[in-house]
Amino acid sequence: MHDPAYKQLFARPRMVRDLLDGFVARGWSDDLDLDALEPLPASFVSRSLQQQRYSDLLWRIRFRDGRRLYLMLLLEFQAPVDRAMAVRMLTYTGLLYERLAADGALRGRGALPPVLPVVIYNGRRRWTAPVEMRELTAAGRLLAPYQPSQRYHLLDAAHAADADLPSGNLVSALVGLEKTRDRSRLAGPLRVLTDLLRSVDDDHLRQVFAAWLHQGLRASDRFPAGGRDPLAQLEETQTMLEENMREWTREWLDQGRAQGIEQGRAEGIEQERALLCRLAARKFDAGAAEGLAAALAGVTDADRLARTGDWIIECVTASDLLARVRGDGRSGG
Repeated sequence: MHDPAYKQLFARPRMVRDLLDGFVARGWSDDLDLDALEPLPASFVSRSLQQQRYSDLLWRIRFRDGRRLYLMLLLEFQAPVDRAMAVRMLTYTGLLYERLAADGALRGRGALPPVLPVVIYNGRRRWTAPVEMRELTAAGRLLAPYQPSQRYHLLDAAHAADADLPSGNLVSALVGLEKTRDRSRLAGPLRVLTDLLRSVDDDHLRQVFAAWLHQGLRASDRFPAGGRDPLAQLEETQTMLEENMREWTREWLDQGRAQGIEQGRAEGIEQERALLCRLAARKFDAGAAEGLAAALAGVTDADRLARTGDWIIECVTASDLLARVRGDGRSGG
């Protein structure tokens, strides 16, 4: 299960900072002092929650003008979508406000601080539950103003659009890996994560990511064992995946060439180019495949086609791939 590692990931300030800056508070995160993130124990909300099933985290954040904000983070791993999630969030918010009121937040002209509820869901099914509490009540027009209203921010990791994933963001890297179910396409997202972790001064975060990756890749028996530095483990895993993918790609190309010998060299080369375009489409998108098809039009050199196969594996972006292939053509390689 990913639950313990996920919870440890979002117990680290850098992950919460990237979550706010790149997703939840995008466009207004500059109003927050993200260097002053403060984790609070779950018992701060209610000690009774310790006897219940929960995967919640609570952070206290300071606005730059001195006001406080509470980030309530729920990590959801259930296969069935929890239709009552808005009710759970409202309950947790009410318990938090009870605690703050008991501690004197409302004395005099005091006011309760805002709460930002967030649900991170990593299930394979698309999240379909209402994110607004009012959608769960059948009050009608006359009674609607008297009903509780609260909305939570949802991050549906497996279905997040690539365009919504900001670069240089660890949560984006996490979501990118969650979305990659085909092990032959892991090298790119893994390289992005490894590069980001090199710049983070948090050894514990590296360890947690290594544990999370180990859990995710253990089933395929391709994650390196041992007690070495977790960042080195990530780099070794990336290298191993790239080597495996290069081997698989060459096997597919060899199969195409073998068929080409039987069917005629011209037809075999055409099949090889088509296979490379299919690989580019799987790793990147249809636009990359179309660009590659144009760049390889008329190419019959087996070495050049083999280099293209390597570059499909190595390149992180489609633009990098196409630049290499076109450069190879201009150099006459």
